[in-house]
Amino acid sequence: MYQAELKELGLTDNESKVYLALLQFGTLSPTKLAEKTGLHRSYIYDTLERLLERGIVNTLLLDNRKTYQAVDPKALREIFELKLRQLDSILPQLLSLFSSNLEETRVELHRGKRVYLNLIKDLIADLKKKDTVYLIGVDEKILETVEPIYLKQYFTIIKERNVKEKIIIASGSKKVQQKNIEYKELDKKYLGDTTTVVYQNKVYLFIWGNPHYLIVINSAKVSNNYLKQFNLFWEVAK
Repeated sequence: MYQAELKELGLTDNESKVYLALLQFGTLSPTKLAEKTGLHRSYIYDTLERLLERGIVNTLLLDNRKTYQAVDPKALREIFELKLRQLDSILPQLLSLFSSNLEETRVELHRGKRVYLNLIKDLIADLKKKDTVYLIGVDEKILETVEPIYLKQYFTIIKERNVKEKIIIASGSKKVQQKNIEYKELDKKYLGDTTTVVYQNKVYLFIWGNPHYLIVINSAKVSNNYLKQFNLFWEVAK
C-alpha cells in the first residue's frame, strides 16, 4: 500500500514499511513495529535512525519507554519541497558544469523494464510552454508500466504548459483521451516493435523486448532529421 510511491520519493522498502505502519497504527515501540511490518528488530532500529535523521518520524516517551510516531504527511511534503528548494539553489551551477562538457551529440543507453520512466521524467523537467512532442509507434499499454504519480504529473504539466502531442500509432491501438493529443494511424507492419519520441533537441528510441532498451540522442541535427521523418509518416498516416 503506497510503498511504490514512497520508494519513488526516495524511501527504501524498509523505510516505507515502517512509516506506513506508524501512520496506520499510531505510536509504536520497536518491538510492535517488528510485529506489524514483519521486519527483524535490528532492521527496525536501523530504519528508525534513518527516518529520524530525515525528520520523517519522531520519538515519544511513554511510561519511560521510547516509542515512535510518524510525522503528519503534510509535513512529509514540506520536507521533500525543502530538498527541492535546496536543489534549485545549486541547479544553475550544476547546469553550468554539465553544459561546459556537453558534446555536440550526446548518446545514452538504458535497459530494463522501466526505461519509459526515463522519458517521462525528462519530459516533466524539460517541457516548455507550447512545446510539441512527436511520437511514432506508441503502444499506450506501455503507460500502464509507469507509476501513476509520474503520469498524473506529466498530464498536469502538458495541460498547464499547453504542450501538444502528435502521435502515430498502429491501427486499432488504445488511445488516451486528452484534448491536446492528436492521433493518426498506420498499419503496424510499418511501425514494428519500436517507439520513437522527438522533442526539442532530443530523440528517444525504444526497442521493446526482454529486456527493453532505450537510446537517447541529444543533438539538434539528429532531432531535426527525425522530425522530417515524422512529418513524412504524418502525411501518409490516416
